[in-house]
Amino acid sequence: MPPAWTLVALAGWTLFAFAGAYPWTTFPLLAGVFLLVVVVRPSIGRPRQRTLDFALIACLLVVAFQLLPLPPGMRLALSPHVGAVDRALWVGAPGDPLNGPGQPLSIDVTATRGAFALAAAFVCLFWSAREMVARGGVRTVARGIAWTGLALATVALAQHATAPTLLYWSFPTVFNAPFGPYRNRNDFASWLIMGIPLTAGYIAARIQSRRGNPGRPLAEIVDGSAVWLVGSVCLMSAALLTSLSRSGLIGAGAALLSFLWLSRARVSRSGRLRLLAAGVLVLAIAMTYVEAGALTGRLEETLAIGIGGRQTIWRETWGMTRDFWFTGVGAGAYERGMLVYQQTRSGFTFNHAHDEYLQLAAEGGWLLSLPAALALIAGAWQIGRQLRADRTSIFWIRAGAASGVVAIAVQSVWDTGLRMPANAVLFALLAAVALHESGNASGDEIRKLREVRK
Repeated sequence: MPPAWTLVALAGWTLFAFAGAYPWTTFPLLAGVFLLVVVVRPSIGRPRQRTLDFALIACLLVVAFQLLPLPPGMRLALSPHVGAVDRALWVGAPGDPLNGPGQPLSIDVTATRGAFALAAAFVCLFWSAREMVARGGVRTVARGIAWTGLALATVALAQHATAPTLLYWSFPTVFNAPFGPYRNRNDFASWLIMGIPLTAGYIAARIQSRRGNPGRPLAEIVDGSAVWLVGSVCLMSAALLTSLSRSGLIGAGAALLSFLWLSRARVSRSGRLRLLAAGVLVLAIAMTYVEAGALTGRLEETLAIGIGGRQTIWRETWGMTRDFWFTGVGAGAYERGMLVYQQTRSGFTFNHAHDEYLQLAAEGGWLLSLPAALALIAGAWQIGRQLRADRTSIFWIRAGAASGVVAIAVQSVWDTGLRMPANAVLFALLAAVALHESGNASGDEIRKLREVRK
């Protein structure tokens, strides 16, 4: 079994290699996931995991079906508007789609192939990570994500302070607002709102582990590792505030509420108040890194224009979703489809829907949305089940991972952060931590006795 730090290494590479925004940066990820699957040979379809695993397989099969060449009559029956879109996009497209050659359902086959490869990699990574952390290594993954988040926040804050318009101090971007390895603030915030609650959960797990001995002095509970972990949370929170991502801040708020709600059965009311006070203290420390004028201006802008241009994007995306309600335009083909459906001409094309759920419906239709919804429901039910069953300190890491999942689910109402490979990798790791079999948590609990001095 590969060591758990290999998962962190994959996440770190994808993150700092421009967050996986360019195709060449994903090749090491694909190769690494392939090797993991070969070595780990994860179990798929166990009784308690069957619904989720089969729903994920169904999602992959739907995307593969979108790439399958179909007879013209069948293609037109499944997707009645595809002929008109073909004629709008391609010179030389047949006037009568029934007389053309067999074509896939996707209107952008290259993009759908890439989306299928990445989706398969993320699903396989989730399966492999779930198997690996079930055999031990939950703390290693959480600690590695905390270190990675600390490095990300440090780079992003330094770059924003010294070269706010250049990616990695060297590369210009479209809107001149990069953060660290990300080309825009919202995708950057997506990683942080998942990494912060996982790190907070790891801190709580360490505190519970060290308080197991009533005579242990406070100095041994709050050691050097605890200090840097708290520093990581504070610095990531500062970077999140500095990004001024409204969707990210809403997602972070959802993560905090989720963590407090999940802790209600494990700590007293006073304990939950202390957790809330700790969150407020972290926010206060993070605020010292933020320019007050910029934050105030962003809030005033939000109050003045609300969701702004997102309404236009949603309205024009809905036209494509309505026409391709059953099969979608093809996974990854949203940008190509909007060349036809975008009515607002402002100098930019809409390359994503600013709503993960709406974009899923546009690209996959009901054919993809139904198994995806089943996977979300099955995953949420199983996370709740594992949290209720876990009586070890690993509960807190699970709760942090689950809160990160809630955060990205809330942010996805306004953005599509999971389209970035680096964010999807972290999401897969959080899902694996939250969902791994609780029966194996005792093995990790034994290992933590050895790690508790680290």
